[in-house]
Amino acid sequence: MLIAFQACKKDVVELVPFSELGAQTNEFIVPNTAGEVKVKVLSNSEFTVDISPEDTWLKTDGRSFRGDTTITFRFEANDSFNRMAVVPLHSEQYGRYDTVYIKQRGVMEAKMQFPVLNTSVLGDGGTVNVDLNANVPFEDIDIQVIYPDASVEPWVNEDFNYHAQDSLLTFSVQPNPDPVNLRSVQVKLTYVDGWGAQISSTLYLVQANANNEFGALVDFPQVRAWAGERITSDIYIEGHIISDAKNPNASEYLQTTPTAINYTENDKVTYIQSFDGRYGFKIVTSTTNDNIFKRYSKVKILLKGTTVNKESNPDFYTITGVTSMMVLSQEEGIASDLAVKSKYISELTDDDIFTFVTLKDVEFPIRKGSFTPINEGYSILFSAHRIAKYPLLMRDIQGNTIFLMTNTNVPYRRDGAMLPYGSGTVAGVIVHEKFTRFEYEDAPTEDKYGNIGRYQIRHLAKEDIKINSDFNQGFSGLLTEFQYPVIENGVAKATYGSGTIKSSVANLNLTRSFDYSYLGPVGATNLGNTNQYGNGVLVGVTKQNQEANTNSDGKGQVVNAAIAANTMWWNEAKQRGEAFILEFSTLGVNTSQLSLQFTMSNLTGATGKGAPRYWRVEWSEHGNMDQAWNTIGTFTVTDMPLWANTTIHQLAAYKNYNFKLPLAMLGKSTVYIRLIVDKNLASDGNSYASEPMTAASNTGIGYLAVRYNK
Repeated sequence: MLIAFQACKKDVVELVPFSELGAQTNEFIVPNTAGEVKVKVLSNSEFTVDISPEDTWLKTDGRSFRGDTTITFRFEANDSFNRMAVVPLHSEQYGRYDTVYIKQRGVMEAKMQFPVLNTSVLGDGGTVNVDLNANVPFEDIDIQVIYPDASVEPWVNEDFNYHAQDSLLTFSVQPNPDPVNLRSVQVKLTYVDGWGAQISSTLYLVQANANNEFGALVDFPQVRAWAGERITSDIYIEGHIISDAKNPNASEYLQTTPTAINYTENDKVTYIQSFDGRYGFKIVTSTTNDNIFKRYSKVKILLKGTTVNKESNPDFYTITGVTSMMVLSQEEGIASDLAVKSKYISELTDDDIFTFVTLKDVEFPIRKGSFTPINEGYSILFSAHRIAKYPLLMRDIQGNTIFLMTNTNVPYRRDGAMLPYGSGTVAGVIVHEKFTRFEYEDAPTEDKYGNIGRYQIRHLAKEDIKINSDFNQGFSGLLTEFQYPVIENGVAKATYGSGTIKSSVANLNLTRSFDYSYLGPVGATNLGNTNQYGNGVLVGVTKQNQEANTNSDGKGQVVNAAIAANTMWWNEAKQRGEAFILEFSTLGVNTSQLSLQFTMSNLTGATGKGAPRYWRVEWSEHGNMDQAWNTIGTFTVTDMPLWANTTIHQLAAYKNYNFKLPLAMLGKSTVYIRLIVDKNLASDGNSYASEPMTAASNTGIGYLAVRYNK
């Protein structure tokens, strides 16, 4: 039996001989010029190479080959689009196949685009002529007519034709029999090039009713009159779109819980403003796919069925429920088509909300960090959803301030570049947004918590920020500045000008701590201190973050970059708070504007408890904590978050501040400013500020400066 089995096994091996056929590399990309490419094939039999008769641009020396060999494919120059030859290899003896793909680049780039994405036609029907910029063969274009639902009776005829000499696509439509209702359709063109890449463009077509009516054109104030209601009349508005569909900084990402963010709402948002730029609406489309708007385009939008919502104090208006089918027309435009609105911060009014405004003579007065100097471990970059945006302080030549809003999906927010520190202009959409991670419990009702000012501005592209990079080309000068800790004998020394910062607590030494001012790039794949500018702090030509473990985890932390005091911040014996005390001189300065800028954070420990929430800014000529000081203003300091218990009012960053200083401080050889705890209230780890401080806690100053207008 064993002998018989071995004999059978031998027979099987002899009946199934080894076979091989295959190219070592199956895909080749070749240039548009003529040339050749060599393909190595492994085979132990005869095989054929079959080039399609349609691929006349590709040739080989013969059709039949045997064994391991190298085949030379010669190709002609390609003065057209990308093309590809699919070349089968076949061994008839063993029934084996393989395929070689030779992709040749073309001189021409396939183009097919409706410059006007939306158009309308009368209810009478007839021929539709629309501009189409295309250079591909019309017979290779797939045309789909997409109706709102399957029950709609087709009314677009299939007589499509393209007139290349006029760049016009023509087709006809049937009359609309309905005396009241409009109807809509999408005409989608798709072209697949020789490499299988697809380009498409969609025309959104609206047809008037049988009476050739689209509705009445109304102005923006007339639409505002519908506030709180669903529009039931056949009306439409005209205006300019000022934000591209799905612009990552168009609108805020909604923080729905302390650890969850709705990112999709931003992709539904665009803005329309009146042709004169006076009024604007925020538009929220029904779905992200309905947001088909292009920046600077001139549009007509049907409003029947949408809802107008109004917010008060400040007053602004949002239109919700807009669909792509409501766009009567959309004509491409350019930036210069928009009405020019150039203002100082003080000149903004509620009517400017949701319009495009250029702010004049502005600067970033915090000379440190990026657009979003946050702990990236709490951001989308590390798949965490605990901070969605950062408000960056801007100041203008008149001394007024506004926050520049930047979302965590903006690609250039932390790209490694230093912020520009001169002055110039910043353009964007004026908005009113709350931010509970800066302020909280600051209003009578919770829905109003988070007020950070009446107006903010959202840039829509990096090019909207036109500020000179050179500090010397700005309107500000510095009296004193603390960009990076220089601490001697427990006292911080200025990195620009003269001045010191010390603690009000006797014999307490200030120390160095961390902040999140690393410029980037950041993320799990960007580890280590590789950016030549680090946290954007240069003294002369010296980079200040020489620490080897800066940005070690890609989250943007800069070690030893802040000035900190770890103390019991409430003095029970004297029933007052303790303070950071700044000493400097104002001699020799004559100015109309004097101001203080700084960043602070409560660097809470493992419990998140006990850090002082409420503070005051005061000044004096004596510097004695127990004498009278002049109050300048009050502010709140945020707590660093705890990962295990992140609350809605914790901030994974330092908060930035600006205070106008009284001109009475000028002309002093020595003058003092103190940042002093105002109330004996702190978080209990969950609350905003509910209990007295009972132990020492650490608070840091990431940056501080006193500046004046030159």
